[in-house]
Amino acid sequence: MRSSLPTAGTPTSSRMVLFQRMEIKYMIDRTTRTALTRDLRAFMRPDAHTDQHGSYRVRSLYFDTFDFRAYHDKLAGAAERHKLRVRVYPDSATFVRFEVKSRYASFIHKITVDLPISEFESVKPVIFEHALPPPHLMEDKSVSKEFFRLQKQLNMFPKIMVQYRREAFERLELNRVRVNFDDELMASRHFDLLGPLTGGRYLQKYGRTIFEIKVDGTMPFWLHMLIAKYNLQNEAISKFCYAVRSEAMLSLAARSEEN
Repeated sequence: MRSSLPTAGTPTSSRMVLFQRMEIKYMIDRTTRTALTRDLRAFMRPDAHTDQHGSYRVRSLYFDTFDFRAYHDKLAGAAERHKLRVRVYPDSATFVRFEVKSRYASFIHKITVDLPISEFESVKPVIFEHALPPPHLMEDKSVSKEFFRLQKQLNMFPKIMVQYRREAFERLELNRVRVNFDDELMASRHFDLLGPLTGGRYLQKYGRTIFEIKVDGTMPFWLHMLIAKYNLQNEAISKFCYAVRSEAMLSLAARSEEN
């Protein structure tokens, strides 16, 4: 079991990955989770992010256009779409991660830039006001500018904050295999990434967990067997879409009360 979350490898680090990944999600109950976790431990190990409690919190700020283009592209299953988010691990926040996840048919193009916490204040005007990135980032050729480029090109702004608790396992074979159990899913319209979560609303029903499988390449046979053993049914689950729908229903309820 690992004691803390990893920090950025350098004061400012950038990673760019082009890969074909299988990502499958299931909604499972507490009984299934308990049994499935026991079986997974026979094949996998806790991932490097796991803390002394066996899990860690993830907090993501999602971006979208004025008319929620990314949300509708996701629902429609558009062949080409882009997801922008800024992520922290609030239990041990040493860096802020800027992510661009683009899908082109079956290929996923992912770019991440990790900035130290000390630099986040200088980048806030970029994500909230569409200002230019600080000069030292613009001049650093080792750091991707794709997040900032797409944010301006698509006119995206922060729309919703999502937080959840993750228990994750991984295994390195010919391909990397990773599974997550995500609980305590909450959404908020307060965009303080580093402070306490304010105004959070729970999005999951009691006793329900999002189980996610991520495989770079072909799924191993033993994982196919576990899916069959528990009769898991693949579902189109998006934490971002859950949060947006929750906010829309809250706004509709508020307007109904006013009338």
